Amino acid sequence: MVRLRAEDRRRMILRAAGDLFIARGFAGVTMEDVIAAAGGSKSTIYQQFSDKTDLFRAAVESLLDERSEPLRTFVPSSADLARTLVELGRDFATVALSPESIALHRLVSAEAERVPGLGEAFFDHGPRAGQRVLGGVLQAAADAGLVAIEDPILAAAQLYQAMLGDVQMRLLTDSPQVPTDEEIERSIAYAVRVFLHGVALRPRE
Repeated sequence: MVRLRAEDRRRMILRAAGDLFIARGFAGVTMEDVIAAAGGSKSTIYQQFSDKTDLFRAAVESLLDERSEPLRTFVPSSADLARTLVELGRDFATVALSPESIALHRLVSAEAERVPGLGEAFFDHGPRAGQRVLGGVLQAAADAGLVAIEDPILAAAQLYQAMLGDVQMRLLTDSPQVPTDEEIERSIAYAVRVFLHGVALRPRE
């Protein structure tokens, strides 16, 4: 029989725990449930995680890291900044607007007050990780003299909200106005255009 390495065992536990927590919520899952789903023994899981809260935080972090992989490995298809930002916006949409990500976001929102450190873990491995990627693109553009940006991380956070904030909120709140693919694409393109070119104030007549 092949013995699993510690990191492989940990990955299996986190995957099983993540699926269970999303399906049942924090209160609806026991450590025994996770052991039954992942295999192994109680001693094995407690060697890795001190309690259910510790496991929950780690499972959320693992899910976020897994889902954000396309962002961390993003490579622009051209040197055109507008095209690059639109492409990255599409990757953000794929990651953040998927049913799995929306379910995870709802779960964290529901449990953040009760689980110490959960909100911080979610932000560090989710929004902040995305802001670093987008901020890096903006910083590179600023270094190349293409744009003037004093705070690329703040600019990244604002650009993300302009691209996807509305459609993401509708999905999170189960709005009957479900955004279409065409609407998401238009929202990303319009946000990038306004971000790069602004809007012109018309003089009063």
